[in-house]
Amino acid sequence: MAAPRVPNPFVPGRGRIPPYLAGRGDEQRRLLDLFAYLEQAQGAPRDAILSGPRGNGKTALLRWLQREIDAGDGRCDVVWLTPSDIADLDQLATSLVPPKRFTALRPDALSFSVGIGRLGWELGGQRRALTLLLAERCKRRPLVLLLDEAHTLSLEVGQALLNASQTVSAEAPFLLVMAGTPGLHRHLNDMSATFWTRAEKIGVGRLGREASMAALTRPMAAEDPPIAFDDEALERVVAESQHYPYFLQLWGAALWAVAKASGRPRLGLASVAEAAADFGVQRSAYYEDRREELERAELLPVAARVAGAFVDRPTLRSDEVNAVIAASSGADAVAEVLRQRDRLAATGFIWKPPDSEDAWQPGIPSLMSYVVEHGAPPAPE
Repeated sequence: MAAPRVPNPFVPGRGRIPPYLAGRGDEQRRLLDLFAYLEQAQGAPRDAILSGPRGNGKTALLRWLQREIDAGDGRCDVVWLTPSDIADLDQLATSLVPPKRFTALRPDALSFSVGIGRLGWELGGQRRALTLLLAERCKRRPLVLLLDEAHTLSLEVGQALLNASQTVSAEAPFLLVMAGTPGLHRHLNDMSATFWTRAEKIGVGRLGREASMAALTRPMAAEDPPIAFDDEALERVVAESQHYPYFLQLWGAALWAVAKASGRPRLGLASVAEAAADFGVQRSAYYEDRREELERAELLPVAARVAGAFVDRPTLRSDEVNAVIAASSGADAVAEVLRQRDRLAATGFIWKPPDSEDAWQPGIPSLMSYVVEHGAPPAPE
């Protein structure tokens, strides 16, 4: 029997997010604590920086915050941007302060010389102009800027934005929230705006066991009729997912399709086995994309050796990771070892959560096994 054409809450890659954001209570609380300052007509005391490997739900958290603000009293604006939207200062200023909306902010009303062209503000490269313009705008309407994929932001625009945020939030209701891969922290350092280190650093990694279960069971229970799991089936799926949100989403999509096609409202081990084929195809394609990414970046040999060092170990210290990289690549200069480690972190293959003192961990443990099995080169002599 064909599955009915009803919306699938688990469909990945189509701009949809799970209807239940599992296991992110602490992250949500910290974001709302910063937003609370804007509700009191004050600037947030610091920016928020969300970082973690891809597929862990950073964008979902940004979307959740956007919905929370939109559902409020309507006194605060939210702007969502990605680096592709803001190639230069003029595009950034126009996105944050639309001239047609803020008609009172004319150049003669401000203490700098700017122009308004056909496409928006023309700042002439003046970073100070961006700061003054944004400050005047936020005094009229509180603003939260959500910047996704921030690890790809140009250094020039990023430096201007960070400096503007630091100044504007001290005098007007403004909050900057940036999200990106583990390479975001290094990228921000390259912008030479050292005060960003005082930001609220929020690591977004894999979920715990209970949260992983809730990520599957809550959306299924909301179906009509509700879909439930046998305990053993749920344990199997959660173990296979390795608590990785993207894999939980893939499992959810596959199991939802099985439940709808069969008409059975309860998922047991037989349903898991049936869904496993579709999940396996999706996971293998994802693994291969990531392996090829490492290969193109000439990181595959180093990645394979680092993966081997994580076997039976959930974390490694920095000196241990450095030693493996040095031995596998032949690099004897500390700077080169750290450069390769940063590049591995930028892909999310390994990462060190902001709240960990010195504990590197795999982005996805099973991806490491795949890299070792498919493409591990011979060890250097």
